[in-house]
Amino acid sequence: MTARAAAGRGTRRSIVDAHAHVWDRARTPIDWIDESLPEIDRDFSVAELHEVARAAATAHGVEFAGGVLVQALNDSGETADLLRAARGPVVGWADLDAPGLDSRLAELRQGPGGHRLAGLRHLAHVDPDPEWLLRPQVSRGLDVLAASGLVFDLVLRPWQLELAARVAADHPDVLFVLDHLGQPPGAAARDEVATWERDLRTLADLPNMVAKISGIAVRGDRARLERLGGFALDAFGADRLMFGSDWPLVRLADDYGSWLGDHLAWSAALSPDEQLALDSATARRTYGATT
Repeated sequence: MTARAAAGRGTRRSIVDAHAHVWDRARTPIDWIDESLPEIDRDFSVAELHEVARAAATAHGVEFAGGVLVQALNDSGETADLLRAARGPVVGWADLDAPGLDSRLAELRQGPGGHRLAGLRHLAHVDPDPEWLLRPQVSRGLDVLAASGLVFDLVLRPWQLELAARVAADHPDVLFVLDHLGQPPGAAARDEVATWERDLRTLADLPNMVAKISGIAVRGDRARLERLGGFALDAFGADRLMFGSDWPLVRLADDYGSWLGDHLAWSAALSPDEQLALDSATARRTYGATT
């Protein structure tokens, strides 16, 4: 059943975007964005995110029910800005590898919009230390997260999935969120795909791991989503998967409306309960209320 057909029968799908970014580079410079990336070489606001997402949802006959803002920098100043600007949950940044994490989290929570802080993320995939996750101080920081009730998002290279599995197994009281399905390799790299599949299943075997179907859009290649999404669905189950746009980075390979349309088409054959989990329920259970 298509989204429009479902809407016609009173079962309109409602979408929570579990992964989006905004930035104001006058306040927080982002050194990895320049004129070589014209699709994202400007500022993006919460208002624009909601406008774009709502227009895309309306075009596909579904409802946009809010989103989750995710940090784009390992910078606590950016996190404070996100908390002030957000309309829903925020996955921010604080240094897990430094003493005083509990105090820094308290500062963020006591500041403007601090109640929106739902989790933290570190750009481990570009950290100069490729094994940052294994640092003893990071382990202690994850213990602080567990006590604080915050989730930890993982943005990783495929080869780092094995490290993440070890860390998540050692911290069963932390809910980990795998962004972008661990950035799976292209289908032509068969050995690398096989390793990614093995490691993704290892992560999925951990009860404290959920994942986002995000960051994998390729314009005109719905088969990629069907292949990767189908594998993730088999590994995790729908109740531990969630949709994310990765806006505005999705503009590098697709656009919001097309990616949302691919998600709706791919998941159209799933049960209503599975659609609900992918569309919104997993995100709400993981991050809290969205608006």
